Amino acid sequence: MPGKQRIDLYCLCWNDARMLPFFFRHYDDLVDKYFVFDNGSTDESLSLLRHHGRVEVTHFDTPGDSFALEEVRLCDTIWQGSEADWVIVTDLDEHIYRPELREYLQKCTKEGITAIQSIGYEMVSDTFPTGEGQLCELVTKGARGAGFDRLCVFNPRAITATNYTLGRHAALPTGHVVFPDYPEVLLLHYKQLGLEYLIARSAELLTGLKSKDIQEGWGVHYTWSPEKIAQAWRDVKAFSGPVPGLGELRHIEPEDFGADERLVAKSGTFDEKWYLTTYPDVAEADIDPLAHYNACGWKEGRKPNFYFEPELYCEQYSETLTPGRNPLCDYLDRGEKTDARPSPRFDTSWYRSEYGLDPDESPLGHYLGNRKSGRVSPSPNFDVLRYCREHPKLLRLGKDPFEEYSRESAEGSKKNIRKPRHSRASRRATSAAENQ
Repeated sequence: MPGKQRIDLYCLCWNDARMLPFFFRHYDDLVDKYFVFDNGSTDESLSLLRHHGRVEVTHFDTPGDSFALEEVRLCDTIWQGSEADWVIVTDLDEHIYRPELREYLQKCTKEGITAIQSIGYEMVSDTFPTGEGQLCELVTKGARGAGFDRLCVFNPRAITATNYTLGRHAALPTGHVVFPDYPEVLLLHYKQLGLEYLIARSAELLTGLKSKDIQEGWGVHYTWSPEKIAQAWRDVKAFSGPVPGLGELRHIEPEDFGADERLVAKSGTFDEKWYLTTYPDVAEADIDPLAHYNACGWKEGRKPNFYFEPELYCEQYSETLTPGRNPLCDYLDRGEKTDARPSPRFDTSWYRSEYGLDPDESPLGHYLGNRKSGRVSPSPNFDVLRYCREHPKLLRLGKDPFEEYSRESAEGSKKNIRKPRHSRASRRATSAAENQ
């Protein structure tokens, strides 16, 4: 039975009898009381809930023309008035995980933290798990899912409103909102538990969609054919790997769960505007670009900026790579320190020396942060000062001089490009065209 701080959990339920045993095994040592809102389950869910001993069941209907809108309304309101120290708002197939989570929440209380954002993973298995263990022990591989980076645990006395978006994929909490410096809590989403279960569950949930849901495309994945669902499941499985803190990576400490993502963000090597322009599907999906890149973009071979070529880098520096890790992180951790080049476009060693950087400063990050000033060049073969004098509009428009030059070169428009003069450091006259 849980201890000093009171932790309550709020969730919705509909025909979740298969998941409920795993749900209770996962949360029973943490949660003081469950508040479950049931949408008319016809399987064994209600029996399991009523025999638990710490569950209060409330029936709810969806009187309007949208289940999705009713769901978000409930998630924004069912916890209000709680006298608990912390509340968890989640789905029955979402398991909040961190070793010694209760102790961590007590520490957060002492530090004045009032809201916890998760690091989300879409967990995947070949078949629906069996046995008496917890799912976090039975299914330990998943694909990073930025859509599950959610406001999942918070202090109901400090937070006045959650303001969830549809599906709880984002929130704009109000009140006294204080997040930790970085997330240490995982959200493990267990829906991709074997193809047979996934297809059957999608068919069940399709029956709960209403007219506006269908019209707006909310829950559209439940309308997919079994073949399309199978392909999506295979895609998730292909992108999945060991999850930090679980299974073979159980040795990773919670403060390191999101270490690589923080490394990328801190380095300044992710160019958000360039990423959205280069990959319009990300912009159209209204996804946070950095979260997308960290979650799946790098696995799809997408570039974080104009200057890092992941495929080329992996071929050239294969001995420095960590299997299953974002190659940009290996570049930042080890590659830059040994003057590895992210691509032929950027000369790490020359740049560090030319601009007098500190040993622990990222040359590529420094360049990306200053390139639109017209005062820094990515290599000794490009005379940025001369190019900007000849193209004065570039800086006023906030353009990257070398990227614009490369684009012109690729299009065969070199009429305004003379041989660049030697750099201050090398004093060598080398044709830029021959080196790009």
